[in-house]
Amino acid sequence: MSFAAAGPIPESLVAMVPPTAEVSAEETNYGQRITLFTSHPDPDLLRTALRAVAGDVAVGVITGPLVRENARLVLMDVDSTLTTTEAIDLLAEHAGVGPVVAEITERAMRGELDFGQSLTERVGTLKGLPAGIFDAVGAAMTLSPGAVELIAAAKATGALVGVTSGGFIQLVEPLATKLGLDFCNANELETELVDDTVQLTGRVVGQVVDRDQKARDLLRFAHDHGVDPALTVAIGDGANDLGMFDAAGLSVAYRAKPVTAAAADVAVNFPRLDAATAFAFA
Repeated sequence: MSFAAAGPIPESLVAMVPPTAEVSAEETNYGQRITLFTSHPDPDLLRTALRAVAGDVAVGVITGPLVRENARLVLMDVDSTLTTTEAIDLLAEHAGVGPVVAEITERAMRGELDFGQSLTERVGTLKGLPAGIFDAVGAAMTLSPGAVELIAAAKATGALVGVTSGGFIQLVEPLATKLGLDFCNANELETELVDDTVQLTGRVVGQVVDRDQKARDLLRFAHDHGVDPALTVAIGDGANDLGMFDAAGLSVAYRAKPVTAAAADVAVNFPRLDAATAFAFA
């Protein structure tokens, strides 16, 4: 198991773990990491007990091959995970419909709309926006602290890294290329030529990247590269990521909504995405 925190890890928390012969501690870019190898009759019970009192310390009780092996594939969400921004909000600001999109998002959070419905309504507000706006919005997308370090750490072990996003391929693909990622998928915004200007139609074309599609993306990405799903890690922050959490060998919730954090194997609540390396790589 591993502990990771932006500050010192309380000795009282580590003391809750059964006696172990192997303990290592180190200072990292994201803070302190402590790793322990132990045995326990009920790992799920131990995980629940530790997380109940862990506060801002990320706790991972890991079983299976990732105990001793490095992850071979990492798949991340984009908006509010790889980046600190939400692409639909940035586009909505340029379209002058920010409050409208925020209201639709709030309805979705209340459970009045599912992801597909909310995506359709929000994208509909972008109709007529010139496609050239992607350049400005792409430049406004900011990486989460530790994002570059996470990708570098994964690449250093030979692991593959990709993203699957409920955002938009016109923004995600250039970002993935810039970061040297191995896989990307996102929704495609439809465009049309109007009076010599390429504009958004307010519709999405092709398969919507929802919860189920994210799970399929992880399994397809792994299958195409001969990676055992047990050696994969999924990182995300929202309910739309729960499908790939179920499909992955290890799930990491990053500064996530409560329902997502509760469903994940590990919850990182402090702003360093590379804290996931404490659990993904031995």
